Amino acid sequence: MRKLLALLLVPLLWLSAEGALATTTPPPRQAMGLIVKLKGQDAAVSGRSLVRLQAAAVTGNSEQELRLRLSAAAQRQRVSFLQRKATAFAAHVIHNGHPVPIELAEAEAARLRRDPDVEWVIVNEMIRPASVSLDDPGYDSQTWLQSRDLAAGRVAVANFPPAWSALANRALSPVVVAVLDSGILTAPDLDGRLLPGYDFVSEPTYSGDGDGVDPDPSDPGLGTVLPNGCSKSEAWHGLSVAAMLGATTGNALDGAGALAPLPGPVVLPVRVGGLCGAMVSDIIEGMLWAAGVDYHGAPARNLHPARVINLSYGGDGSCADLGNGVHDAAWLYRQTIATLKSQGVLLVASAGNGDASTGLGQWGATRPANCAGVLAVTGLNQSGYKASYANLMQVDSVQSFGLAVASGDVYRNAYGDNVLTDPGVVTLTNTGVSSPSSYFELRAQVGTSMAAPMAAGVAALMLAADPSLTVDDLLWGLSRKSASFPSASSLGFQACVPGVGEQGNCACSVDTCGAGMLDAELAVNWAIEHAAQGGTATVSTTGQSACYFSPTREGGASACADSNSSGGGGALSALDLLALAFIAIGTGLRRGPLRGGRR
Repeated sequence: MRKLLALLLVPLLWLSAEGALATTTPPPRQAMGLIVKLKGQDAAVSGRSLVRLQAAAVTGNSEQELRLRLSAAAQRQRVSFLQRKATAFAAHVIHNGHPVPIELAEAEAARLRRDPDVEWVIVNEMIRPASVSLDDPGYDSQTWLQSRDLAAGRVAVANFPPAWSALANRALSPVVVAVLDSGILTAPDLDGRLLPGYDFVSEPTYSGDGDGVDPDPSDPGLGTVLPNGCSKSEAWHGLSVAAMLGATTGNALDGAGALAPLPGPVVLPVRVGGLCGAMVSDIIEGMLWAAGVDYHGAPARNLHPARVINLSYGGDGSCADLGNGVHDAAWLYRQTIATLKSQGVLLVASAGNGDASTGLGQWGATRPANCAGVLAVTGLNQSGYKASYANLMQVDSVQSFGLAVASGDVYRNAYGDNVLTDPGVVTLTNTGVSSPSSYFELRAQVGTSMAAPMAAGVAALMLAADPSLTVDDLLWGLSRKSASFPSASSLGFQACVPGVGEQGNCACSVDTCGAGMLDAELAVNWAIEHAAQGGTATVSTTGQSACYFSPTREGGASACADSNSSGGGGALSALDLLALAFIAIGTGLRRGPLRGGRR
């Protein structure tokens, strides 16, 4: 899928202290060409089950024949393209080397679908991240990593310290979390925590590093001049997310990560976002590679497949099946998510940050967070009510799953600036403006981009305790073993209203913000109990008959998918996490600029 889904996903909102969110109108939707599947020997598979339509499918035609057929179909339907590349599901990405308005791409897709030699066409939209960056030298601890404390106002934090203590002196299995984001920097606080990743940003014009797909997932920064058509973005988004998961303690450096109990490399950096956002095709390929799944045009197989994938990018649109065999971006996401599930891989995605022009949350998570089988995560104020910017969402027990967790909050002042109203999510960033520097610091971040990694971290801790957990098990445990939302009366806020967009701070319920508030302690203890029962109490949450990863099968393989499993591995030495839980309370989390990573 090397650029299978050229839809650009944008990181789910980074709010800026300078009021970028307050004064910025939503950028126009754009697409980087089309994803096209020609008819051929495998054309019949489109009507089969999701799992049997394999990402690794290849066409029996030669590359020259494919090029000629694509050119002929495009010419017949008055669609031009200059570049072509193979991607997942035996498809190709075609474009003219620059983004175009989404309306133009949709019109070209409609014409190309009419061609008798074309099986399906999907618009390769570009999407953006969902986070907000807030500078404030007053933050001297990572409150998001501390224990829940109602008296101190930490009502909606993820409650990591008691989960870490529950894992102390236990044999833990290795777990890999893939961070699909803007790339990574080799910060001192991440030494020994990163696995060899990959860069899937396929277009050199927008990659920022001068080339396309390559084995270097480094974030080059935003540069001094953005390509035409690009809107201002935030630098080092991937670094901040990776540090939330992998930053270490006890090394005389600042900061800690949710996966501090797990030794060695735990984060797999997969770069999918460039200067202007992320193409859907790049995201799809990044997902498959992270899970260890081969596909048409794939690079060398990932030798460290992930069990959890964190994606803080989202785009407009439903993930529902439109029926009548329609092939759209939602269809492509559904195929990919089914493939991930067949590998035992959970996708955790940000629910989105609402309307960039008003700073208020919208009804419904962004895509792919709104796809069945994905864990969508939205944001709360630490006091337990919905963060002003966070999207609302309704979930059900059959296909849709969602949670909420404290991820910072802001309000718009009379000047249109975003002002932080709670401690936010303090995590690592680089002090370079347009390119990396040798200086790092902890900085408060806000947005559902910061909420998703907390849930991904809890899922990884659950897998460390019990690697036999399936995707369905993880979704059930995370959703059912969550904390209840505070009542509207106790918060003094009006209840959030189901189905209504443009809502700021309001009191959440299971009808508006997911199953409950993320609780690492409850979820990890459930995983420990599940392991003690032999891992047999698996739960089916989707009601689908499609096969999926089950570690109880020989070799941990899927029953009806031919891709490799990515199950847990041998146990590691027991860890003493009591000191870690103490450090996370804030005594060891000093904040400030680092020279070479040190105070």
